[in-house]
Amino acid sequence: MKILIDTQVFIWLINEDKRLGNKTRTLIFDSANQLNVSYFSIFEMTIKASIGKLYYDSKLVDDLPGMGIDILFPNKESLKAYKIFNSDNKDPFDNAIITTAIYEGCTLITSDPKILAVIDKDLKLFDAQT
Repeated sequence: MKILIDTQVFIWLINEDKRLGNKTRTLIFDSANQLNVSYFSIFEMTIKASIGKLYYDSKLVDDLPGMGIDILFPNKESLKAYKIFNSDNKDPFDNAIITTAIYEGCTLITSDPKILAVIDKDLKLFDAQT
């Protein structure tokens, strides 16, 4: 399975946070699955760190291959596919991550209720707390 973890799930993962559910941990650590994080998650973390909302060591990006995590970068076609998926959630990073999941054919693991509320025939969601 091709998996995309959202920003919060990525933060929980690197901090070994107990909020990640057992089924989520099983999916993430199953070597048969391809684990990915979006470029937009890394960008969001970098921005939040620069304004003091989050501690983030940029060297983590260099450690991703050793963690078995690939970065999914946008291309022209995925950027053209961007849209607002839920009128109650205009967060550009959330919508970019949803777009990435759909465009790349990934199951998106998230704990964000606004993302989990999105209904789109091409979006596969998994609640990170299960």
